[in-house]
Amino acid sequence: MLKLHTISYSEKGKRINYEYEIDSSIQKFFNLNQLLYTKYLVDVSDTPQSLAVIPFLSNVLPIAWFAGFTIEVDEIDEDFYKAQKLLKKEFSQRDVPSDFLGGLQAKKIIKNHIKGTKTAMLYSGGVDAYATYIRIYDQKPDLITLLGADIEIKDQEQWREFTDFIETEELLATNHKEFIETNLRDFYTYQVELLLPDIGWWGKVQHGLALIGSVAPLSYIHQYKSIYIASSYTDHIDIDWGSTPEIDEKITWANGFSVYHDGYELKRQDKVDLISQFGAKTNASFRLRVCYSEKRTEFNCSYCEKCFRTILGLILNNQNPNEYGFNVDGTVYTKIYEILNIGSGSKGVKYFWWELMEKAKSVDAFFVFEDIDAETKEMNDFRNGKVDRLLEQKINKNTTGSSRLKFVIRNKFPWLHTLYRKLK
Repeated sequence: MLKLHTISYSEKGKRINYEYEIDSSIQKFFNLNQLLYTKYLVDVSDTPQSLAVIPFLSNVLPIAWFAGFTIEVDEIDEDFYKAQKLLKKEFSQRDVPSDFLGGLQAKKIIKNHIKGTKTAMLYSGGVDAYATYIRIYDQKPDLITLLGADIEIKDQEQWREFTDFIETEELLATNHKEFIETNLRDFYTYQVELLLPDIGWWGKVQHGLALIGSVAPLSYIHQYKSIYIASSYTDHIDIDWGSTPEIDEKITWANGFSVYHDGYELKRQDKVDLISQFGAKTNASFRLRVCYSEKRTEFNCSYCEKCFRTILGLILNNQNPNEYGFNVDGTVYTKIYEILNIGSGSKGVKYFWWELMEKAKSVDAFFVFEDIDAETKEMNDFRNGKVDRLLEQKINKNTTGSSRLKFVIRNKFPWLHTLYRKLK
């Protein structure tokens, strides 16, 4: 059992601290030196305890389900209590080595109400987020961004750059912004990753429920009626992922708070098309923040797989990527093959590049940097499946076992990994 003892507030009511006791049999899953917390820009101490507990449960419940232990709390919101049962059933349908015997016990189940009409969205500044923002632009949603999710809490420099971007981007000027700091990826140990057949807990399980749940106290303070979360994938591809309509839209609290998983019917390239069309139609200037590479020295690194697929998507819309936060020229095609030759591939990445290849086959005009003949030849090679063949070879390399072993060694013996990096 994991028992939540107290929910306390500090930093003038802006930080929620969760103090809990963990049985010795499950302590291996938790970092006892970093108890879970969430911190907001505003005082959230008036939040009912049955709602203030939701950020905690949104992160710990999936661990309990997969590891098979019980969580005990004093109070929980009635609607969230019902929702978590549906979420547990959703995750239990996956092909995972777990009987899903874990669950939640609450001494009191409380009926809460939020009567507001405002809406919000989880905002990262990337392709998915911008596409959703454009689709609900007229609603003027509050924008909520988390520190501790894609950017580590200790990386204050990158966080400062990111918040400056959100605060100063002209397109976002009329939207109210909220920032949340939470150690939602640091409070548990690497043992949680091993609850899955392959590593990837954050993406495959945690992030949808965790990100949405962190908003519960803010939803009470600001009286939000709903929140939007942008889709990462589409219904055209079948992979285990922690944020889907089936998961996200089951999450609710306070008598009808709604979650909208937006853009699931759109492929990633459809979203880039939407962004390009919006930019051209409104003549709006804005940057896409798609990259969190540690090698990044500019707004985006413009030299990673995620950057390249966004860059190429813009090129195929006859848009100059350098006007959307990138720094590239006509050598981009050679660099794409350089980066894709490194490491292994995944089903999701191959699908994104397949989308681009299909888009390339359907357009005649594309953005040319310098040399139309040379770049047309590169584009024709791409249309004819050069990237597709490369990714197929990468995916066929069975790296699941070795990746898991490397992960265990890196986390169980961190000093050995540090030594390896220095020698390399």
